[in-house]
Amino acid sequence: MEMLRETFFMKGFITAMVIAVLTKVIVWANYHRLLVSSEEMERPKRYWIGTLKKKIENYYNLQTKVNNISCIVDKYFEADKILGINSFFLEQIPGFCAIICVGLGCLGAIRGIAMNADINFWGRNLIIGDVCGISIFMMDYLTKMDQMKRKIKINLINYLENILPNRMLNYTKKQNYKENLENKKKEEIKKEKKQVANIEEHWGEIASSRECQLTDEDLQILKDFIKDL
Repeated sequence: MEMLRETFFMKGFITAMVIAVLTKVIVWANYHRLLVSSEEMERPKRYWIGTLKKKIENYYNLQTKVNNISCIVDKYFEADKILGINSFFLEQIPGFCAIICVGLGCLGAIRGIAMNADINFWGRNLIIGDVCGISIFMMDYLTKMDQMKRKIKINLINYLENILPNRMLNYTKKQNYKENLENKKKEEIKKEKKQVANIEEHWGEIASSRECQLTDEDLQILKDFIKDL
């Protein structure tokens, strides 16, 4: 019976440690991808970063003043999810697992004392539970991702506040320059057509006057010449 109880507690310790480590790895991989995306904002690989970029671009296109971009970045960042679960919640799971290990160790010791079990049994459970809990706490503390999250936010804010506005301004200038060139070309073409029409009208008046009689062949040659202008 004691062997079964000991197996139960050992499975609990092992399960908690595996979940803690696995969760830590998943969260780290997620933040690493976010960091890479924040450094490659031209083609962000994360959906919400692309959405955030598009939203700020629309504000600039509408010439709307954007206040406190850091607040907008925090809002989107805190909504980040991994498999539908908030990433900030997943960060807390190793801490929960550590508490579970310590709790299982204490529970095993209390139960062993209550059942007058051998001190080696419940003492071993207590020690293993505390060691597992402390190990998870230390792992969680030493692998904190605050610096990585800080870099992600700095990259996003720097791009949205400093880089994107200048690129949008340059793009707008290029578009205005192209539009001005097109409008200038249209005006020149319109002016040339008007000049041709005036020439046709002038020569038509000359041809219809009595002082200068032109044949139909001459008129056709004149029209062809005007069209070639």
